[in-house]
Amino acid sequence: MSEKAFSGAIINCCIIASPVLCSWEYPMKKINMRNKTRVEYTSVALTGENWRNLVDEGIVACEQHGFEFGIQIHNTATETQIREISALGLKMSFHAPVLDEFQINLASEDPALSAMSFARTAGLMRGLNVKEAVFHGFNMTDHAIPSFGRGRDYEVAFAASLREELSMPGSTICNDFFGSEEYRVRSLRVSQRLAEIRRDYSDLVFLLENDFPAYGAGSVFAEHMVKMGNPICVDSSHLWASCFIFDRDFHAETEAFLKSGLVGMVHLHASVYTSATPKAEWSDGHMPLNTENRMELPRFIRLCEKYGVSTFILEINGVGKADIDYLASYLQ
Repeated sequence: MSEKAFSGAIINCCIIASPVLCSWEYPMKKINMRNKTRVEYTSVALTGENWRNLVDEGIVACEQHGFEFGIQIHNTATETQIREISALGLKMSFHAPVLDEFQINLASEDPALSAMSFARTAGLMRGLNVKEAVFHGFNMTDHAIPSFGRGRDYEVAFAASLREELSMPGSTICNDFFGSEEYRVRSLRVSQRLAEIRRDYSDLVFLLENDFPAYGAGSVFAEHMVKMGNPICVDSSHLWASCFIFDRDFHAETEAFLKSGLVGMVHLHASVYTSATPKAEWSDGHMPLNTENRMELPRFIRLCEKYGVSTFILEINGVGKADIDYLASYLQ
């Protein structure tokens, strides 16, 4: 399928999508923030037997701090889990693609799989009155990347996208390929397709998330993403890893994202990784906010508040009331 056919593929798929149940004017330049703070748990943390108690505790904690509580349906969620969570009647967002067999990759030469993923996810969003979805959408490969979760291991799924020449020796961590001609071509492709998505899904918000720098990920720093003019979700631990691996200042890079006015959501979690760990051995965060770390998370949170970010997704293994209290203690 040619690049010009991308929007056509989306439109054709959308014919079978659910009717629109929500209306929202899509921001072409700046996110209109300064709303009531919303705190969401990720559905990844809600798979144990006590998940309902965890949700109830989160609701009470948010009410105490004047926050709105919600849940982000992760791309690993099952149909049963989505049905159970949606029955609660809480605010929800999506981590796309939901219930799909493949990851989204707008940098691939063939856009067909990504077009279908957006159409399926949009249909689910409209049916459940979900307005926002965050997604990863830029890998330096033309191979299809299977979705992980629902029985699929993350590393096994992303093995299809691993290119040794774009990685540190013996590692999945990216090297600096951002000045290459291939990266320029793929980045332009992603930017064009994002513009078509904004046009064809004007009633929904699809936020591009900064990637953890592995498996040929291409959306890493603000300089790569802001110029695309698309709403952004900043992931704290992804950016922490990227800044260490590419020798940049974490808080300066955070502010580079925030001052664009495009950041509408933050994935907030702590990372235990420091300079004591070799770059090629780094992994992701997803730790509770009070975990000992070098990130200066209070400073990060205050920067987000300064620039009007009001939606925080606690992408934390073992999330709980303590994480909501931690966030509240650094928001005025």
